[in-house]
Amino acid sequence: MASKVITGIKTAAEEPLLTGALLYALTRGPDNVRARLLAPFQNNVFAKNGAARLAAFITVLKILTGVNVLKRVNRVLNSLAWNNWSLGRRPGAAFKFGPNKEELVIITGGSSGFGYEMVKAFSKLARVVVLDIQDFPLELASLPDVHFYKCDITDTPIVESRCKEIRETHGEATVLVNNAGIGIGKTVLETSNSECERLFKVNLISHFVLIREFLPGMLKKRKGHIVTIASMASFVAAPGLLDYCCSKVAALYVSEGIRNECLSRYAGGEGICTTSVHPSWHATAIIKGAEKTLNKYGIHPDPPSNVGDVVVEQVLKGRSGRLVVPKSEEGKTGLRNWPRWVQDLLFGNVFRSKDRFEFGKEDTKLIA
Repeated sequence: MASKVITGIKTAAEEPLLTGALLYALTRGPDNVRARLLAPFQNNVFAKNGAARLAAFITVLKILTGVNVLKRVNRVLNSLAWNNWSLGRRPGAAFKFGPNKEELVIITGGSSGFGYEMVKAFSKLARVVVLDIQDFPLELASLPDVHFYKCDITDTPIVESRCKEIRETHGEATVLVNNAGIGIGKTVLETSNSECERLFKVNLISHFVLIREFLPGMLKKRKGHIVTIASMASFVAAPGLLDYCCSKVAALYVSEGIRNECLSRYAGGEGICTTSVHPSWHATAIIKGAEKTLNKYGIHPDPPSNVGDVVVEQVLKGRSGRLVVPKSEEGKTGLRNWPRWVQDLLFGNVFRSKDRFEFGKEDTKLIA
């Protein structure tokens, strides 16, 4: 009950229409209205030093209203920017998801984890093509209009060949989900050059290769959506995960940079959406071997379907964005801008721990 009351008060304090109306009533409203509003508090809150306390309360209301108005304006402008600065439907041709399956969705790493969930969901609305080095699960292969191409996305010539085959067989894609990723879970000195190179080829270089393959077709159609599965690791440099974190912050920049190029360099680019997705801890194969260590720090991974659902919803909206999953983690996206001493206090125990997470211990070809 107490938590509901606190939540209600917090919600009210963040609503500028409510705080603004109360502020106006207390400072400019009729005397009888003002008296009614203050009557319940005359014998307690304002019993002593009533005038001073009322003045302080009004000051707080002014600050809350001003801050919340700025937040609301910022939210509206952000929404406008993510919609490629269009007030109505985003510029470009309309997407046509549905039973006729006019759209073609490309998903890397679709055999497991987030990709597995996205294949299931998208198969109901579009034709789906999966690129993965792992074998394709029978339950996905049996879905209508789902096609699998076994492919090591670190082998650029092979990727180019597969993409040419896909275009010739299925036509141009309108959605590209760069989802495949791996983690090693070693320090820089423990990681070999070959391991590090492979991680960057999977987590970053493949994004460039696939964008070059499918973006031209999207530009011709004047519609497209490039989804980048990044990570909350985009916002923090964790020991034992440094290569992974670097690849994920780079993936975020790829998403933002392609958006900027589409808006300023390419004909038809105004119809292209770009979304980066930043999952926190989720129960994918990449964290096998690390569950006990994660639990030690109170981390209980969410199901991968949460990420799949968010991606499908975003694509169906036809809007660009930067999504954090779960949404409650959004406050951590500014970690890199926090003072160093604050970061050390917040993460000191984990960063100084000798525990080894050993992500992807069982199979480093697994998806993030």
